[in-house]
Amino acid sequence: MNVSGSFIRRPIGTSLLAIGLFVGGMICYFLLGVSALPNMQFPAIFVQASQAGADASTMASTVAAPLERHLGQVPGIETMRSSSSEGRTFVFMMFRNGTDLGSAARDVQAAINAAAPDLPSGLNGAPSYQKANPNDDPVIAFALTSDTQAAGDLYNVADTLLAQRLRQLPGVSSVEIAGASTPAIRVDVNLRALNAMGLSPDQLRNALRAANVTSPEGFLSDGKTRMAVAATTSLHSAADFAKLVVASHDGTPVRLADVANVYAGTEDAYQAAWFGGQPAVLMYVYKKADANVISTVDLVKAQLPALRTFLQPGTRLTPFFDGTPTIRASLHEVQATLLISLAMVVLTMALFLRRLAPTLIAAVAVPLSLAGAFVAMYILDYTLNNLTLLALVIAIGFVVDDAIVVIENIIRHIDDGMTRMQATLAGAREIGFTIVSITASLVAVFIPLLFAGGITGMFMHEFAVTLVAAIVVSAAVSLTLTPALCGRFLGGHRAREASAGPARSHVLDRFHARMLGVYRRALDFSLRHVLAFSLTPLVLIVATFYLFTVVKTGLFPQQDTGLIWGRATSSATVSFDESRQRLERLTAMLLADPDVATVGTRLGSSRQGASGSFNIDLKTRSEGRTDDTFTVLARLSAKAAKYPDLHLRLRAVQDLPSGGGGGTSQGAQYQVSLQGNDLATLQLWLPRLVAELKKNPLLRDVGSDVEEGGLRQNIVIDRDTAARLGVSIGAIDGALYDAFGQRQVSTIYSDINQYSVVVNALPAQTATPDALNRVYVKSNQGQMVPITAFARQESGLAPSQITHQNQFTTMDLSFNLAPGVSMGQAMQVIQATVGNMRMPGDIKLNMGGDFRRFQESQSGMLWLVLAAIVTVYIVLGMLYESLIHPVTILSTLPAAGVGALLALWLTDTELSVVAQIALVLLIGIVKKNAIMMIDFALVAQREHHKPPLEAVREACLVRFRPIMMTTMVAILAALPIAIGLGEGSELRRPLGIALIGGLLISQSLTLLSTPALYVVFSCLAERRKAWSARRRELKLARRRQVVAGT
Repeated sequence: MNVSGSFIRRPIGTSLLAIGLFVGGMICYFLLGVSALPNMQFPAIFVQASQAGADASTMASTVAAPLERHLGQVPGIETMRSSSSEGRTFVFMMFRNGTDLGSAARDVQAAINAAAPDLPSGLNGAPSYQKANPNDDPVIAFALTSDTQAAGDLYNVADTLLAQRLRQLPGVSSVEIAGASTPAIRVDVNLRALNAMGLSPDQLRNALRAANVTSPEGFLSDGKTRMAVAATTSLHSAADFAKLVVASHDGTPVRLADVANVYAGTEDAYQAAWFGGQPAVLMYVYKKADANVISTVDLVKAQLPALRTFLQPGTRLTPFFDGTPTIRASLHEVQATLLISLAMVVLTMALFLRRLAPTLIAAVAVPLSLAGAFVAMYILDYTLNNLTLLALVIAIGFVVDDAIVVIENIIRHIDDGMTRMQATLAGAREIGFTIVSITASLVAVFIPLLFAGGITGMFMHEFAVTLVAAIVVSAAVSLTLTPALCGRFLGGHRAREASAGPARSHVLDRFHARMLGVYRRALDFSLRHVLAFSLTPLVLIVATFYLFTVVKTGLFPQQDTGLIWGRATSSATVSFDESRQRLERLTAMLLADPDVATVGTRLGSSRQGASGSFNIDLKTRSEGRTDDTFTVLARLSAKAAKYPDLHLRLRAVQDLPSGGGGGTSQGAQYQVSLQGNDLATLQLWLPRLVAELKKNPLLRDVGSDVEEGGLRQNIVIDRDTAARLGVSIGAIDGALYDAFGQRQVSTIYSDINQYSVVVNALPAQTATPDALNRVYVKSNQGQMVPITAFARQESGLAPSQITHQNQFTTMDLSFNLAPGVSMGQAMQVIQATVGNMRMPGDIKLNMGGDFRRFQESQSGMLWLVLAAIVTVYIVLGMLYESLIHPVTILSTLPAAGVGALLALWLTDTELSVVAQIALVLLIGIVKKNAIMMIDFALVAQREHHKPPLEAVREACLVRFRPIMMTTMVAILAALPIAIGLGEGSELRRPLGIALIGGLLISQSLTLLSTPALYVVFSCLAERRKAWSARRRELKLARRRQVVAGT
């Protein structure tokens, strides 16, 4: 049965089908979404809760611990990590791949509800959850600056109007606002005046709560009319509260203004932000896990004109920290690489085929294969990203091979005297099974990729499916359109030679003949030393394992995104105002750098704890930046080192997700932690580990937050004395909280929002530990008792942040890598350092999320390659009905592995997940070339009865030109990737380098070792047949003797 026959006889219908495929592919291409990388987000949910005035220890014990206990029962959790800082707790849950986040979110909410009875009553609202990763970076940020409005007013606009509209957009998971907090009425109590009036903080709080009531009063009705009753029971402004009578002293009313400073402020006074050195309110927009970053940012930007209509004159809304221009530029570079590769492949085919008709017929397979891949990508909801576009670039080197095989076979029949139609029908019928076989064995290489798990599987899945789609469509085109066009336009070699100019033909023929002559001499030498050359695969296997130990290893190449995130910490003993001044100085230093465009700075509590943070936008290449992100980062870190009062740790923002634990919360790029049962022991050993790692030149910016731990005044209560004086523990706690905790005591309702009344002592009376001695507590008898009568103060230390992982206490440190240092080297350094320190047995080293995935990718790579080899062996064994010939074909792989690893080693490139893709691709490419040799040798041996040595020699010489052609096509397709020009090239280069290295070495060696191995295996097979025949004859002879004897 000739599959191609009906298509050859109907060239117009076949061409129209091809045109329809091309048009459909182009339509799908323009409908495809755009993103930096495939969707690699990990299923994650985080829960947050806040309580004003609570330190990290209080939040960890009273909020984080109850939440963890209940959330730990949610099914599907892979890791659970909590972080508690001043006034805020985050619990971050990473779920196993494939978990339904909707179902998980319902379980999380049920766990939060179950934990409610165990949580303290003073929380600022119930804990809430979000389906997002708090260690992800914002996709875009906005700065709200004004010449006329205060920070509280700007925050109010951002919170009530702007953020609400952004949160409604598809793809947006949350909007975080920094730089201020919700407007509030601040009541700064004068403790001295309060004590003089005989009032306790509790009395003041109760008076404020009772004086501001918003509740229904009912209706009046006489049967005919009905009217509502409203009383002026609620207060709305600072002036209203200042006039409020809170008590009576010796018959004289005591107004709130007599004992407190009442003014309009914010709920949290310890928040600040700047943009470009000017006070601002910052909004950070985060995307959902499954959202496309570019479409999300485009939707957000499209809202800018509408958002600006809510602003007063003199108020500006400025977008910054947007990484999508770099992503778009990177994708444009890959598209340009695609066109360059296509042009180089067509020129290579023209050089080898030396005629227009076969070159164009073969080249038609490329756009049609790409169009088919676009259709498959659209159906599977893939995006145009660096990986899928790379797959299409690599596919160019694959898809023309099938068409070339068909064309050469048809030309051979034309040269034998057949008519064009007869030759096309016969040639397509003969080659049909070969095309299917080559395609099936090539697709088999990628089958393990489709089932690979972990970060490697997520990264490679879209790449593999896109490439397989292009290969399958290419096979279909080669069996349908290619022979149909050959039947109309193709001529034989003799016709070509008669019409071609003699000079041009002779030059190319001499070049090909010279190459063939060199190869013939080398081949004859290898066939004279068959045994030595057949052992080269074993030597190459040993070399491969050795190179694995010397090549640098990493997870992903570092991307030059032009965005830097930084975290600045100082001792927690430093006041908020002093921290503010230090951050302003640091911001001015960052803005002075010639490559820095904008800097957004925030101070206060955030997703990453209480500290200062920076979002740094670098200038684009078109704006004059010449240094890459990492050079700028090193320069800024060196400048920041001159500021000893602040510890600044910077990291380059990456498109690849950190997955919780990429160092974000600590500031630097990479993070490891110590895990144990005792906080005090961890506080002792982590600074020692930091000090040891700082001595190592391979690591940079090593630091942790332990050394920035703050001071704490512990008030030790004599309970017996307090009981004798009639003072309850609750009254003591309430008095301290009212004075120092920014306590929210009442709520003001407005048309669009709700605002709080916040009570705190005057700033001047909360400055020193002596202020605690001025607190008076009301006894059961109504007397004001000084706190010094029943309590004393003890100085202590308070950690600025407490972290739990899987409910164990954890302390983190973060670091960056020195230039040229890989993750594998860093991991060895850390493990060796920890091993030499002889820490207590209950302390364990916990590698961060990036290191865990790095270990998974390295261990998974060997299994992935092994699975690909086994799958291909099974397919080849079925096709050849042999156990030996697949081994001969697969003997080409060690040379490809050596070439790839050697190229990575010579170019100082890491063996990352991207380079691992090249190793799998090489299995498919070099295997195809071996198949071309072995196929011809088998036919020569079986049909023409030639000995193995003569058969394989003829096969090598006849197939030399197509093998060189397919190899050159693959190398030239990968060359623009390996050169790596333009944005995002650092992500693509390892793939091109490993491919070219593997192809060069494998073709140089396997063109000599594969025929030698074929001869050895054939001789062994013949000897085994002869031995089997002799054994059968002996058995027959013995039987005859037995029969003759009877």
